[in-house]
Amino acid sequence: MASPIPLYPGKSFRPPLPADHLPRPRLVQLLGDSALRRLILISAPAGFGKSTLAAEYCEQLPDRWRSVWLALDPRDASAGQFLRTLISGLQSVLPRLGEQQLTLLEQTHSQQPLDLESVTRALLASLAERCEATGRNAPERVVLVLDDYHLVQSQQCDRLCALLLEGLPGSFQLMLTSRKKPGWHLARLRLGNQVLELGEDHLRLGNESAAEFLRRAGVTEPDPEWARHILQRNEGWFAGLRLMAIAAEQAAGALRPLTLPKTPGPLINEYLLEEVVLRQPQQVQTFLQDAAWLDRFSAELCDSVRDSEDSAAILEHLASHRVFLVPLDPEGHWYRFHHLFSDVLRNRGAAADPKRQLRIHRRACQWFAAQGLIAEAIEHALAAERPDEAASLVQALPLDQLLAEQPVAKLLRWKAELPTVLQASSERLVLVHAWTLALACQLEDAELMLDRLSAFLPQPDAHRQEQLLALALTLKGYLARQAGKLEEAFSCLGQALDSLTDDASGSRLIAMLTLAEIDLAERRIDDARGRVRDAIALAQRTGSPLFEAQAQLMRARLQQARGLVERARGTVQAQLALIDAGDHAEDLSIRARLTMYEGYLAGLQGEREQALATLDVGIAEARRCRDIHVLLGYCMKASLLGRQRDTLGEGFDTLTEAERLMHMWDIPPVLHLGWLTVLKCDLWMSTDRRELADQWLPRLRQTYCGPAPAAPPPFYHALAAYIELVNARLLWLRGDQAGCEHALRALLATLQRAGEGLQLIIVQVHLARLLFHTNREVEAGALLRAALDMAAAQRIVDPFLSLVRQSPPGLHSALADAPASTLRDDLLAMLPAIAGPTGKPVAATLREPLSTRELDVLRCIAQGYSNQQISEALYISLHTVKSHARRINNKLGVARRTQAVAQAKALGLLG
Repeated sequence: MASPIPLYPGKSFRPPLPADHLPRPRLVQLLGDSALRRLILISAPAGFGKSTLAAEYCEQLPDRWRSVWLALDPRDASAGQFLRTLISGLQSVLPRLGEQQLTLLEQTHSQQPLDLESVTRALLASLAERCEATGRNAPERVVLVLDDYHLVQSQQCDRLCALLLEGLPGSFQLMLTSRKKPGWHLARLRLGNQVLELGEDHLRLGNESAAEFLRRAGVTEPDPEWARHILQRNEGWFAGLRLMAIAAEQAAGALRPLTLPKTPGPLINEYLLEEVVLRQPQQVQTFLQDAAWLDRFSAELCDSVRDSEDSAAILEHLASHRVFLVPLDPEGHWYRFHHLFSDVLRNRGAAADPKRQLRIHRRACQWFAAQGLIAEAIEHALAAERPDEAASLVQALPLDQLLAEQPVAKLLRWKAELPTVLQASSERLVLVHAWTLALACQLEDAELMLDRLSAFLPQPDAHRQEQLLALALTLKGYLARQAGKLEEAFSCLGQALDSLTDDASGSRLIAMLTLAEIDLAERRIDDARGRVRDAIALAQRTGSPLFEAQAQLMRARLQQARGLVERARGTVQAQLALIDAGDHAEDLSIRARLTMYEGYLAGLQGEREQALATLDVGIAEARRCRDIHVLLGYCMKASLLGRQRDTLGEGFDTLTEAERLMHMWDIPPVLHLGWLTVLKCDLWMSTDRRELADQWLPRLRQTYCGPAPAAPPPFYHALAAYIELVNARLLWLRGDQAGCEHALRALLATLQRAGEGLQLIIVQVHLARLLFHTNREVEAGALLRAALDMAAAQRIVDPFLSLVRQSPPGLHSALADAPASTLRDDLLAMLPAIAGPTGKPVAATLREPLSTRELDVLRCIAQGYSNQQISEALYISLHTVKSHARRINNKLGVARRTQAVAQAKALGLLG
């Protein structure tokens, strides 16, 4: 008789949630919504929180629901023992269930094997009878959890589980956690919507959740860039975060605060080696050591570098066993490893055979070069320590590909790793490296590199001479535009277009788009539209979606400038969809730009939370690409955060981070200083630090709004208009209402002549707000209607929000009298209201914004403080308190304290 393995006490014990557990409400809700499905399958690599999620779900089951938890281990790998464990677990819900089957299992002899499938069917029949017989006394629903199913997975256990799934009563739900998908046929269940499958993508923590986990563990990081890098490398892996927290605690000892380790550390190495690598067959371990040196790989590439023919089978094994393999395309052709997993494998491989990585990189270089994938070949040539070969490959890199992808971070790294003597050894290398520096905004270095082109003149024939000079003029014009020299840029780019042939489509496109951007900066919108049409046609002829995306982004900018925000957003979204549908690199400058612009447009349409989330995604990708357009994302994010008092501090933090990044990347001030400074002025005035705005705004106006204004940065043509708008606000705060009105009307006339629809709406709303506050409601209403007429069809909400929040007297009537539209109705619904004398809601109004000190006094009033208590709390005289109180009542249009508090709460001035 076979000796059964006794069940240890914790076999059916559901482990408690760990002390540092981070709740996953979205996933638990998803599981709860799938309560009537037959099967929940949670499959992911080690350490992604599969068991923890299952435990959290079971802890939150409704009343009269039960869970049966089976913690499987290798001792359950024989089908007979697996079935015995299953019966014992079910007995926790239905005592004495399956006793006959248990007796049979314990009496089994090796010479007389038992038909386990028949035993399983008999068990299921007994289970159905017991459930029917117990009736109301039975649990409403039972969740049967098979935790760590991969430890017992075999053909026979898979068959028993398939029978179990088919025969379980309707009140049972089966939940599996596993590192490997079971070998059942789930097609019929999927077709009947009877299975919920959660994988690595579902379990992976987002960066915000990961940062929250570390904060709860007491881990802080003073360097945001390093924290961002660590979280990116971790890729949402739960175990990695926990091990980092433990490593930080061990490193700190009694010291506080805890900080992130500078390397993954031995804890992560040991975990991945013990739990993943060393559990693989030797053949698979050897494959892992070789493939780890490849940033991305396919079966064909792995066969080539390993000189073998079994890579496809090994990749299939890794994918089915969830061994930290990340697919890079829907077809399952290209893969990479999880970043931390690669680090562990590389460290192990370097210790075992330091020279093997050079051989792997050399063979990978040859393979990629043969496939025409020059960028990857360059990476591997440098990693193989073959700079001559890398320089030769860089020279072969098509200039059009470089201008389409603009991989600045990668290009700078290539340049840095090539010996100085090779960097300008041919005219092609000079152009590549000059463009690298230009795209990185290293303007002086780019000009010096471009000067070295003279060493290759004259060319052997007139045509090559003309084309090389035209390519040089394109780059020279681009550099001049970046430096703010618009006339020089216009001249160089025009000459270049006269000479460039269709073979140089990338340079032609850059020249066209730069000229269009210059036209926009100088408010020649119609000229810019014509150039963009030509650029789009050229991009479509080349068949390059990345070139077309660059041209379409410029088109969206023109649409937005004219006030066609809805059309601009549609243009951006269409290009993002095309790029996402293509086979492109993980990080793309143009995708980052489109994403940030999509966030900006969403903000204009009043979708604040969506806008902030989208901007964050675009900013992260732009940072990875080292794209100067990241400034657009930061500035738009700061602007959105600065609109609300409770996020003003985050707005300042965003600008500080942007400024720090510009200094770190060594970006010339001409490209960022003006925009960041005027944004700061705007935020300073919202925090009663007007003296700082007083100091900086005159300098900004002299630079960008004077008789010979400096050019705005290439990605924000409306800088001068914004400066004048902020200056008008400053005049208002000084009490110079006439000066404010004069400035706004002058700006309005300029924008009308230029056809700047969006800026026109913004200025009209500001001017209407001034007129409402100065009791000129008829004029204010006319301006408001004009702005609404332009904004309604394009769903432009944002310019109206501050006006609605302040709700000056007369605004409700003006909106009510405006032509009907969705925008008008939405704004009416947003207007704050309080209960009137008859109990009917009436519009709350604010005649003039409250100062910071007045808000402090108002908060004290709301807490019931007397004037004397306010004086003591705020360290101001009693006379000053009374003066503030009178001004507060006057601005709110009320007579008593209680009315002031009610009005302020309706206006959102008090929490």
